Amino acid sequence: MVEVKGLRGESLFFDGATLCKFRHNGNDEAARNPVSTYREVQVKHKPGKRGKEGRYDVIVAMSSLMSLSIPESEKPALDELIGALRASRTE
Repeated sequence: MVEVKGLRGESLFFDGATLCKFRHNGNDEAARNPVSTYREVQVKHKPGKRGKEGRYDVIVAMSSLMSLSIPESEKPALDELIGALRASRTE
């Protein structure tokens, strides 16, 4: 299981079979897609300015699009999520 926490109380949670997007600090499930519908992930880095931490804008293309902005500190969890999604697609 992998969870990536976003900047505005959103998160992506992968349990091995589905990818879920939650809002409001996990109180509202916004979307749930089976891993078999995974197509690609796009990640764009936005460097921080004036001493602020940078962020990554993430779009996951599945049967629906899931987007999330994460702080740079969540990048290792994002890399783990991307690896798990790609591994699940090849199985």
